[in-house]
Amino acid sequence: MSATVSPEDAPSCPDIHAFVLEHERLPRLGDEVAPWKFRGWLLYHVQIADMHPASSGRWGHYFRTIDAGHLLDEEIPPIRFTDGPPPQGQKMLEHCLNLIQRRDYSWSDFHHFIEWLGWGLAVSSVRPTLSEETQEALYRSFNLEPLLLHPHDYLGSMLADRRSNGWNPHAFFPTPHSVVTLIVEMTFAAGGSQRDAAGEPQQQGETQVRDPRLSTVMDPAVGTGRMLLHASNSSYCLYGCDIDPLVVTITKINGALYAPWLTFPFSEAVLGVPLPPPPPAALPVSENVRPQLNTPTYRIDDHGQGLLFC
Repeated sequence: MSATVSPEDAPSCPDIHAFVLEHERLPRLGDEVAPWKFRGWLLYHVQIADMHPASSGRWGHYFRTIDAGHLLDEEIPPIRFTDGPPPQGQKMLEHCLNLIQRRDYSWSDFHHFIEWLGWGLAVSSVRPTLSEETQEALYRSFNLEPLLLHPHDYLGSMLADRRSNGWNPHAFFPTPHSVVTLIVEMTFAAGGSQRDAAGEPQQQGETQVRDPRLSTVMDPAVGTGRMLLHASNSSYCLYGCDIDPLVVTITKINGALYAPWLTFPFSEAVLGVPLPPPPPAALPVSENVRPQLNTPTYRIDDHGQGLLFC
């Protein structure tokens, strides 16, 4: 599958898949079309970086599952998140924000940066509105290595630290990673072990026990996705919703970095079970946070997202 592009966007959005097939490499500086013009250019880098021996190996696991067409008899590659943002990744991200602020004189630098990442990781169809000079500066400065080698919800931490300047209108504050780890481990431990050493489902009497990797995890106030990121160590079926589109985009970015099946869910054919239906459109929320008329309900399990490098 390829990244989803709306018909009106198609003429002005170059196809990164076609470029890679033709040139047998990724776009780079000096090409006729700048790398950041391609939707999904950064996702290719994430998937290639997953081959690093110190990486989680999750994208490799994801693609082996896609190729097999069914769940594999192997454990989900575990990933551990640091409780606080490691300085290498945090400094790099702060530098990127400072670039936007200095070059575009923007008080919305964080929103623009999320927009830039969302386009590059193919989790959003909204093109970045930053100047070409700023996008080139970001391209030269942004570094995936500290983010992938030291997993953390960096963007969630940054958003929570900036509650006073309009970045965080819904007063979002994430649960610490250490607390989320405990909650998720306790929740899944309560379900007991449901697979034997060979990965085969165990039997309880005459009833076949459901594969725990198919346990549905739903976070109704998903924020930047920490609960689902930790649950991705145990489950492929991760769902969430939130009234704030900014944090939903960050959750999708985190999924692209750390849990592919969160942002790009497996199909029913691969999972071997029907996917849960979406929630009803009319949500019981108070008037002060109720979305405006015709405003979409934001969901993480967006099956309209396309896959790259598959």
